[in-house]
Amino acid sequence: MERFRFDAGSAFTPHQELLEGVTIAPLTPPGGVQAAVFRLAAGGRIARHPATVPQILAVLEGEGRVSGAAGDLEPIAAGEAVFWSGGEEHETVSDGGLTALVLEAEELRPPS
Repeated sequence: MERFRFDAGSAFTPHQELLEGVTIAPLTPPGGVQAAVFRLAAGGRIARHPATVPQILAVLEGEGRVSGAAGDLEPIAAGEAVFWSGGEEHETVSDGGLTALVLEAEELRPPS
């Protein structure tokens, strides 16, 4: 067994134009299935961009708004998740902050 941390203290702040007020705590190394905990601060944003591979964002705490291909922002809260297909334009914003588990993989699909 190997233990590791994913709390706010172990996260890093990416320096990418798409990510505003976001920290990331990776759960897996790059390649294959990628999993990470994303924390959006109050007013945080993951700007609109295409998903490089299929992606699931599962909100663990807080609430925000997400959009898909149509660009319409819809509310999302703790206990809810969204799936984006590879290449699908999407965005995530939060006025009050949110914590989400993000999964990315070529073969990723939502449950039926």
